[in-house]
Amino acid sequence: MANRLQDYIGFCLLLTALIAVAGCGPKVRPGKEFGAVRVPFAMLYENQISGTVFGQKIDDPIGLETDDAGNIYLVDAGNNRLIKFDRDLKPVREAGGFGISEALFNSPTYAALDNNLNLYVSDAGNQRIAIYDSRLNYVDMISLIDDDDPAKFGRPGGLAFNDYGELWVSDPDNSRVSVFGGNTEFNRFVGDVDSYAGLLLTPNAAAKGGKGRLLVSDEGKGRVYVFDGFGLYLFDFGYDVFKHPAGLETDRTGHIWVADSRQSTLYCFDINGNLLYSLGTYGTAGEYSFNKPRDVAVLTGDRIAVSDTGNDRVMIYKILYQE
Repeated sequence: MANRLQDYIGFCLLLTALIAVAGCGPKVRPGKEFGAVRVPFAMLYENQISGTVFGQKIDDPIGLETDDAGNIYLVDAGNNRLIKFDRDLKPVREAGGFGISEALFNSPTYAALDNNLNLYVSDAGNQRIAIYDSRLNYVDMISLIDDDDPAKFGRPGGLAFNDYGELWVSDPDNSRVSVFGGNTEFNRFVGDVDSYAGLLLTPNAAAKGGKGRLLVSDEGKGRVYVFDGFGLYLFDFGYDVFKHPAGLETDRTGHIWVADSRQSTLYCFDINGNLLYSLGTYGTAGEYSFNKPRDVAVLTGDRIAVSDTGNDRVMIYKILYQE
């Protein structure tokens, strides 16, 4: 009996020691997934996309998207077309044109790439999402016209994919976001009247955030809403900063970049919605002025693109970070 008691006491002491050793290991810091936290302190003008491309002058550029190879996809709304540029800003191909038939647009706005490098474009005037491959060949579309319930969907706005391959489509007409599954079938609404929190008013753009989150800019409420991947409201920010938040994007450090179309300013926030940096004032010329900027895209090499819609150009900047 005494030997068993001694064995039991010895086992308990050994277990306690192992727990103590395990507790001395390195701790995972918040935001570790993004690496070292870097704060932007300056942005240097690098280049711009403007002028005539494939025989037409760029007019009201809105949506921006980029792939891992550094290619840039631009929604040239005024010309109802989609343009692909390589990483050196050389135009590669265009698609679209005005119309109601397949592969044509009527007032397109934003775009988003899925994991298969298919490009989804909000074709607001035709009330649908047009789908192209990375070569800008037309693939398919998601019609948002429901004959059984004409009020179910409005004109599409911003687009984003969550970690589960679901497509989020902002619907400013109905003050909510529509979520479509990987098979492009409608799944649910986010931010509508059935939500307990995170009630949207005029959702504009959408973007994937850090930690599997989804971000939605709400122009009507002047803030950015943060949801988890399923659509559960987490928090919102920027109500004391924004006038009309439009396009937004998250960089590899987890920082959130937001273009404010009314203030003609680009803002940078940390993953928790704390303001870190801002750039730009209203102007119709100059390297650091904007006129109704509508979207943002994070490029390779710590660069960022801003669609300066009112000035018919896309501005490219190099971000300088304070380590």
